[in-house]
Amino acid sequence: MNRCRKALVWPLVVLCLGATGLQAWAQGWTMGFAEGEAPISDVGAEGAQGIIPELTAELFHRVPDTSLTMTAGPWVRMQRSVETGQIDGFVTYPSDDRRRYALFSQTPLFHIDIGYLIYRRDHPQRERLEQARSFEDLQGLTFIGQQGAEWERDNIPASLDTLLLGHTNTMMHMLVRRQAGDFMVMPAEQAVHIAKQLGYDDQIAFEPVRFIPNASIPFHVGIHSAHPDALEMLTRIDSVLQSPEYRQVAAQILARYREAPAD
Repeated sequence: MNRCRKALVWPLVVLCLGATGLQAWAQGWTMGFAEGEAPISDVGAEGAQGIIPELTAELFHRVPDTSLTMTAGPWVRMQRSVETGQIDGFVTYPSDDRRRYALFSQTPLFHIDIGYLIYRRDHPQRERLEQARSFEDLQGLTFIGQQGAEWERDNIPASLDTLLLGHTNTMMHMLVRRQAGDFMVMPAEQAVHIAKQLGYDDQIAFEPVRFIPNASIPFHVGIHSAHPDALEMLTRIDSVLQSPEYRQVAAQILARYREAPAD
């Protein structure tokens, strides 16, 4: 009789332990995003929106036994909320400062690629812009840049004729309507977003180039380092990020944001 009881009890113990393990892992995660950085990241009527929130939602949807809450606000506050453990994580560049309080995925969720020349579709030297292989090939053309942009200052040669303006909308106006300059350098997604807002989406074109230094900035998933499941969650996240299925869906999301009318 005792032997029978033991035979019945052991499967129940295993079943209970298994259920407890599932219950312990099945949990909600809160991720913070920046507002005011459309189309990369912003806040809308239904919460966080933009490229990074969409990619994150798709990622967490593919991690079993998890639910996701996304919140957006001033980026300084979002980072502080992760640092203090008020929210679980964020998606950002894994700088040394952020590594003090967060652990990061090995695989990037997204690369912000600044290496695009943005120009008018009807530019008389469009072929020259599209065939450029160095900044030397762009000498004599006018670059439209943004005042105070440290990345541009460090990576765009001062030898180029340059027109500096204060706001990206003004830059787009000067490129398309005023034709005061020949090209800009910015992520294709950002250029398409601004052009659509201003009604210029059928008037711009862009070309990826590889001669601009430091143009690709990797953004990784970061989780507050004191979270008890941070390492296990990041292992699961890396597995999804490296899967062909997720990469295909991510490529479709990015293509939608980069979509511009055909010539």
